[in-house]
Amino acid sequence: MGPRLAFAAAALLASPGAFAIGSFDNPPDGMTASGIGLVSGFHCEATVVEIEIDGARQLAASGTDRPDTATLCGKRNTGFGLLVNWGDYGPGTHVLRALANGIEFGKHTVSVPDLGAFFLFGKTATAVVNDFPSEGRQLALEWREGLQSFVVTQVRAAPSISGRWNGPNLEQRSNCAATQNNGARGTYAQWDATLDHVSHMLRIQETGITGLSCTYTGSYRVNGNTIEWYDGSYECTDGKTGNFHSTGFMVSDHAFSIRLATKLTGSESCDIDAILGGNRF
Repeated sequence: MGPRLAFAAAALLASPGAFAIGSFDNPPDGMTASGIGLVSGFHCEATVVEIEIDGARQLAASGTDRPDTATLCGKRNTGFGLLVNWGDYGPGTHVLRALANGIEFGKHTVSVPDLGAFFLFGKTATAVVNDFPSEGRQLALEWREGLQSFVVTQVRAAPSISGRWNGPNLEQRSNCAATQNNGARGTYAQWDATLDHVSHMLRIQETGITGLSCTYTGSYRVNGNTIEWYDGSYECTDGKTGNFHSTGFMVSDHAFSIRLATKLTGSESCDIDAILGGNRF
């Protein structure tokens, strides 16, 4: 039994009238809704389920199979659903109520984004989402007109920053102790990156065309589908040292770009907004 059904079961035991237990599952309260979506949930005893959106009621299909409610309700045919095109309701916040035999048992609000039309015709697009559903994986997405949303067409290995790259190191320095060190800087470098999935450490070795060498080392984590590089430190062969964390992180098959907020910790104390970038075949 999942957390939601466990909560419902507790309510059932606590209330003598809880034979009318139900749950308004989708869309979740306070979330965004778009495309062609299903308003759904379950109710143990309802013979009629209605969904009210902004005051207008519609009859939902009910009595559909919900095996997960068999223990709680004593039967499986407890599901309900109503298919809606959220574009019909326009951008903004909308109020939904779920009613069983005319009695409200759930109330949610949803926000609908503005896609520019109530239904998008003739559109095609693809996109990718890195590090989802797990680190190192990638979803390939494709727009489906009939659903008015993107669907997953493939799950594959995500591009990795590990390996060798070539590209610029751009810096914008401020608050330096020596004012002549403020301002923009830039150089070209070879980057050798090592990503350790066990220790969750990322190490990048920079070898500049001037002969300067710097080593960047820090922990990383996946936040949503974005990598964060944090608690970082770096040191260079010219004695420069600093601490950093990433403010942007992008990796594709042939390019990477990492934006770092850096604070020098040696004899110089500059704040550095840096972009490390590279390409490879």
